[in-house]
Amino acid sequence: MNIRRLYTLLYIIAVTLTVAAQPSAVKKAAKGAVKVTTFKADGTLLATGYGAFIDENGTALTAWTPFIGASSAVIIDGQGKKYDVDCIYGASEIYDIARLKVKKEGKVSILPMTIEQGQQVAGADTWLINYDVKAPIINRIPPARVETFMNNLPYYILEQETGEINERHTGSPCVNAKGELMGLITTSNTRTDLYVASARYAQTLQPSGLSANDNTLRKTSVRIALPNDYNQAMLAMMIASQRKDSINYPATVENFIAMFPDKEEGYEYKATMLTEQKDFDGAEKTMQKAIEASTAKDNAHYYYSRLIYNKEMAMPDTSYNNWSLDKALEEINTAISINSLPLYHILKGNILFSQSKYQDAYNEFTEANKTDPRSAEVYYYAYQCLKNMKGERSQMLEMLDSATVLAPKQLLYLSEKALLLMKMNRASDAITVAQQVITIAPQYAEGHGLLGLALCMTGNKLTGVAELKRAKALGYQQADAFLIAYDKEDDTTPPKKE
Repeated sequence: MNIRRLYTLLYIIAVTLTVAAQPSAVKKAAKGAVKVTTFKADGTLLATGYGAFIDENGTALTAWTPFIGASSAVIIDGQGKKYDVDCIYGASEIYDIARLKVKKEGKVSILPMTIEQGQQVAGADTWLINYDVKAPIINRIPPARVETFMNNLPYYILEQETGEINERHTGSPCVNAKGELMGLITTSNTRTDLYVASARYAQTLQPSGLSANDNTLRKTSVRIALPNDYNQAMLAMMIASQRKDSINYPATVENFIAMFPDKEEGYEYKATMLTEQKDFDGAEKTMQKAIEASTAKDNAHYYYSRLIYNKEMAMPDTSYNNWSLDKALEEINTAISINSLPLYHILKGNILFSQSKYQDAYNEFTEANKTDPRSAEVYYYAYQCLKNMKGERSQMLEMLDSATVLAPKQLLYLSEKALLLMKMNRASDAITVAQQVITIAPQYAEGHGLLGLALCMTGNKLTGVAELKRAKALGYQQADAFLIAYDKEDDTTPPKKE
């Protein structure tokens, strides 16, 4: 008999003996062991691993490695019941562990393990549960050493001679004599030792508002859970709405609504999603529910108004009889009647501007900027209203002055100001503003174009034409028209009086 067969025989004998000596609490705990299977985006099998349920609501700890590159996953418990994995709360690549939740439907009974709160000593009776629906194999493997990590939590090192338990068993639960979950095993590529990080550490794997940016969690496409804290959940939703994962985003939105049913933001995210899908009926019903359920009625009406306004701007050729700019105006007026916030007046101003009611829009923008913090953008909106009304240029300049004070490096505001100054026959002042533009953005074509035009207007055609030619080289489309007017050999025209 060769040495390998001898080791195998000894291992089988050891398993037989340990099975016979298992405490009843350990046998009961084995029913909480699970197998996790992950799948690629095309539905094909990716990997398998193991773990354990830790509460009756479907929270489980499993190996993390199988989730890398996965799009979906299922868990099979010790009774053979299959559950779809709903979301991941958190994961550690270092300790190869994930905390997750399954979709639990109906009156399904889950038999969880209880997490160990104490600590075992070296040589204590500890048991490794190898998952199997019919007959899990339970091995007694005492800790050879007990170390600590993460604020004095136990980290167990289990020694085995044969290496029969290997990476194929990663995530298998290790329990004490009371059947309490000590943690899940990980293996080494170079040693036969097994490692068990305390399950209490896994309990700290909680989602945050920035979980979507976590380097570990970004390696899976399985949905990341929302934090329980409302503000953190809002941050997570903001990131999710920007990425809009076609598979996970709808479920994340529904999850937010379920977690915070009296918060209007979840309904607004859902209504926006439905609007983009052109399900306007569904979007309308969702926002009506938001108004009914929300504790901040003004904000719910504001969101509804903004939704309609955005749809009318983005999809003007796609009609929906129940929505119009007038309906958006009605909703924002309701919001303002409840709580007159600057943000609401800005939206009302945008709606009125879109209806070509420039004076009314101007009034709303100036109303919004009566309170701090004042907005450069809103001053610019007010300027646009005056521009469309062909209002007093001095008043228009006042709006642009205010905008550039608040946003001194905003090229659009500075460029408009330089152009307006030229229209007011203040070309020298326009030169100063255009030079500011070029200082901020040396390659900004319009800045050179405006400087060139202002220089020509003051009679400095030689330098002005040079700036216009540079603007043309940088892509300024209006340069040719100005060059036709000013690029002549005779540069004896006297400076224009201001």
